[in-house]
Amino acid sequence: MATRRFLLIYITTHSGHHRASAAIEHTLLRLDPHASVVAVDGFQYVSPLVRWAISRSYFSLIRHQPDVWEYLYDNPVVHRRVQHLRALLHRYQAGKLQRLLETVRPDVIACTQAYPCGIVADFKKHHHLSIPVVGILTDYAPHLYWFHDTVDLYVVPSEQVKQRFVISGVADHRVRVTGIPIDPRFLERHEPEVVARQFDLTLDQPIILIMGGGAGFGRIREIVLNLDGLPSRCQLVVLTGTNRPLMTWVQSQRFRHRVVPLSYTDEVHKLMEIATVLVSKPGGLTTSEALAKHLPLIIVNPIPGQEAYNARFLLSQGAAVQAWSPEAVRQTVRDLLDNPEQLQALRRRNAELSHPNAAFDIAKLLIELADRPQTGHPTPPVDPGPIHLREADRQ
Repeated sequence: MATRRFLLIYITTHSGHHRASAAIEHTLLRLDPHASVVAVDGFQYVSPLVRWAISRSYFSLIRHQPDVWEYLYDNPVVHRRVQHLRALLHRYQAGKLQRLLETVRPDVIACTQAYPCGIVADFKKHHHLSIPVVGILTDYAPHLYWFHDTVDLYVVPSEQVKQRFVISGVADHRVRVTGIPIDPRFLERHEPEVVARQFDLTLDQPIILIMGGGAGFGRIREIVLNLDGLPSRCQLVVLTGTNRPLMTWVQSQRFRHRVVPLSYTDEVHKLMEIATVLVSKPGGLTTSEALAKHLPLIIVNPIPGQEAYNARFLLSQGAAVQAWSPEAVRQTVRDLLDNPEQLQALRRRNAELSHPNAAFDIAKLLIELADRPQTGHPTPPVDPGPIHLREADRQ
């Protein structure tokens, strides 16, 4: 049998889109060790100037003018007005993309972010490409930049998201509900005592895990200072990500409670195993990882747009609570710690909503697409049903 070839495209290292892509890559190679899987950052296919302008504008708006970003995000008027600019950018990137396709010769292209999905979808339309294109959503709501006629299959996190696609005119058979793909390590179980010792923690006091995404984004300093005022003994684990000033600040402070700062780490799955509660902005991957670990989530600092949608979804499903300010975090955490029944109810609801096998389900779909003849517009594969991992597969 010929080697299956997969091209995965994400945006930005240390992002949820990248983690989702890595989870799919890992799973594809587990299911087919002989496969060729190439994962690339879609920002490599724009000019350095455009890449700089996009990143700088996004982070500047999020930090200083979130109301402007909220207006721009998923706005149909803005979407229509930038169509011409997007077409110009996609034409500029077409040459690089064509060289990539000639090098990789993929049987399937899967994108975990809307921007590269749009580039590939437009290329497919104008160059009559027959390779199946799959859009993999990593948030609990789609925005307008996901919708393309030439995307063969959309993989979405929930039935509510599927209905948004169907209402917008996407055929039912082109949308599959699988959940958000997470690293298979989040399916593993660890001895809590061993994990606690690894991070110099103890299991006889609550462990509060504080996250701000890969970039350590948000008002984490204020959150830590407020939580340090909790009256009962507890432990704070602060993931600072790539935010070096935040790490330096935490290390320089003196706290009442034990505070463990960690920079970017690939062992979040272990920390979620022993944490009592998670305080975090509701990124799609972080949320899905917490659901898989049945970890109660307190939502703070949702970024307008995708994360605000995520927050609304989780709150509507009874899978999280929200603290509306850093000052409110302390009381929210205290209320949960004082109410074990509510903590347990959140854990049960998380278990019900979780899709821990999403990466395996998606990998199986991609393999089935790769095995289909690439003639004309490919038909989405038959639903293989849920995939249940054997214990040996989880090692």
